[in-house]
Amino acid sequence: MTTTLRATAPNLIETACGRIPPLWPLQSFVAVNPFLGLADMPFEEAAALMERVTKGGLLMDSAYYLEQLRLGRIRSSDVDAVSGVGIATLSEQLRQEEATGSVVTVADWLDQQKGTVWAAFITDEVSKWCGSYFDEGQSAWEMPGKGSPLFLAWKRMAECDANPEVQGLTGFRQFVAELPESPVEMVRHALESLGIPAEAEIDFLHRELMSVFGWSAYGAYQDRQAEGGGVVRQLLAIRLAYDVALLRLADGWRCAPGPAPAAGSTGAKCIAQAALEHAYRSRLTEQLGTSAPAVTCGRKALQAVFCIDVRSEVYRRALEAQSEEIQTIGFAGFFGMPIAFGEKALCPVLLQPSHKLQAQANTSRWQEIWEAMKRSAVACFPTVEITGAWFAMKLLRRVFRAGTAQREKPALQWTIPIEARVDLAAGALKNMSLRAEDLAPTVLLCGHGSATENNPYAAGLDCGACGGHKGDINARFAAALFNDPEVRAGLGARGISIPADTVFIAGLHITTTDDVELLDTEGMAEQDLARVVAWLRAASERARIARNSDVGAADVELEVRRRSRDWSEVRPEWGLARNAAFIAAPRSRTRHLDLEGRAFLHDYDAQSDVDGSVLTLILTAPVIVASWINLQYYGSTVNNPIFGSGNKTLHNIVGTFGVWEGNGGDLRTGLPLQSLHDGARWVHEPLRLQVFVEAPRERIDRIVLANADLRNLVNNGWIQLLALEGSDVVMARSTGRWEYQTSCKESLQSV
Repeated sequence: MTTTLRATAPNLIETACGRIPPLWPLQSFVAVNPFLGLADMPFEEAAALMERVTKGGLLMDSAYYLEQLRLGRIRSSDVDAVSGVGIATLSEQLRQEEATGSVVTVADWLDQQKGTVWAAFITDEVSKWCGSYFDEGQSAWEMPGKGSPLFLAWKRMAECDANPEVQGLTGFRQFVAELPESPVEMVRHALESLGIPAEAEIDFLHRELMSVFGWSAYGAYQDRQAEGGGVVRQLLAIRLAYDVALLRLADGWRCAPGPAPAAGSTGAKCIAQAALEHAYRSRLTEQLGTSAPAVTCGRKALQAVFCIDVRSEVYRRALEAQSEEIQTIGFAGFFGMPIAFGEKALCPVLLQPSHKLQAQANTSRWQEIWEAMKRSAVACFPTVEITGAWFAMKLLRRVFRAGTAQREKPALQWTIPIEARVDLAAGALKNMSLRAEDLAPTVLLCGHGSATENNPYAAGLDCGACGGHKGDINARFAAALFNDPEVRAGLGARGISIPADTVFIAGLHITTTDDVELLDTEGMAEQDLARVVAWLRAASERARIARNSDVGAADVELEVRRRSRDWSEVRPEWGLARNAAFIAAPRSRTRHLDLEGRAFLHDYDAQSDVDGSVLTLILTAPVIVASWINLQYYGSTVNNPIFGSGNKTLHNIVGTFGVWEGNGGDLRTGLPLQSLHDGARWVHEPLRLQVFVEAPRERIDRIVLANADLRNLVNNGWIQLLALEGSDVVMARSTGRWEYQTSCKESLQSV
């Protein structure tokens, strides 16, 4: 190994570690782009890289694309639009042998050469120690040395662990005792010992991390929470130590770049993926170009602000169908209120809470003891045995209870200066594109959350804009601000006059059942409240039928309520499955369209956004968060063994923060198969996000050029950005240039 390589080891480590995305814990599980560390490279290049360092890469298998061709979901015109190969050539290339990973660890090499299972064993060992080290109270016994850095804690424990020696790694404990104390020195030692050639070094380190991808991602989360922690670096050192230990068994080991993945297969799949996305984009483009029916202007009776979540699109349509006196608005579900409630950050993970609300403790000491007994490995079975009859009755009541339980409404308390509160209120009105003088007598701020039982991934069905929590606290806080006489006076001093008869109320859209619970309705006239409740009930019934087409209309309400409280239900709701588009435009552009619950809808009025600040916020926050959601669903579908979490029925909670599939193995990331597949077919269609913005191209260009994260997503093909101008569409290419596409209708007709 050369001196240059040894000297640059820290840079190699940081480059490899930088390719790993963070994984949030279950309590605040939010969608994360699993390719976050690859966003600075073109999608096609990232696809080739992942083919080298993982099994399966980041595209569907060839059989999937061949089936889309057979079904006509990819047409000849779609293939022609994205490449010059022709549909017959594409089909032939897709039939070539699938590519497999070409960068291997020592454990991989031994398994391939000798039929051993060292890779699985090492993953189990790493997972065992990480699960103990990161445990947040699930275990009654704390790992010794937990206060030390991860690598040192592992080293002290592994020096006493005979398990690897029982499996055949003789002298392992002494080997560990002689390892360097520094993670960087350990990595440098491993690179030298394993003889990694310069051209393979970064990909090899990346492959090592991908072999324990879940723990690497959780380490990236820990590093994100505490900058400079270096947890991923320490995990890399641990994983490499096992490979160095295996060298004595690996006669003939030589790390050289393996054969490149089959260019025909990988390249063809990239083309097929782009063609599939072109087909969807063409259909949506035609819809957006259809003439919208005239909408009655004037002040509405009800304005309802919903999260941009794709599930809200169906409900908004159902609510608007009740009366022309109803207007719905799409906005990020935290309502522009970056707050924390107790220890929970109720805002997008891209932001830090700027204000803290006080939480009142509702859990008694006896409840805490009860929960600890249920979690304990020693006490859980005796606890159920001793309290069996009582526990069974409690379970039965929860299973068979009727309707929806009343939501707890904790008191909201804060000490936020009046100027800061006025700033929050003014900013929210501006960013929602709401003019104060046009506000309806009733303005509903409707957050959303799921209602499920026995579901470790419950937070993944709640509001991503609220940090993986329900949106009721944000809605209640925002409504209280807007109703506050002091805040209204402060807004008036800035020329923002909220009508005296306007009352803001909070609500929560339960996405599992499509109920809407109204909260804090004080101040509303009785007849107005009754009318709003009637509209919401009718909209809920309509939305339930639309979102559950597989269930008969007569049974749909009973079925969705059963799903929400059934402890054995693996598909309580489909969440954001099938998400494919983001549309920032006036509601008049989409109000007449059935977008099938596939689009994030954000209201935006370019004419009132003179300085472009609202569009800047939309493109650099909601669009990026939506792309994270989209790419999490995409990654969990195209390669669930790596980027998803496998079979939900086999999950076991680890340390309260993550899941194993079974009783060991890697920490699982992403979404379970049951959130994407109905048992017979894929429900989620893996498409990169199509972002439509009704705004001048020059304004969009300025924002894209000024923001590196957004620029990477657009120019490297992780999202597709399109500009709506009247009835025309202008499409952004990966070069950053715009390509005129004529009118929406003509675009589709020319395909």
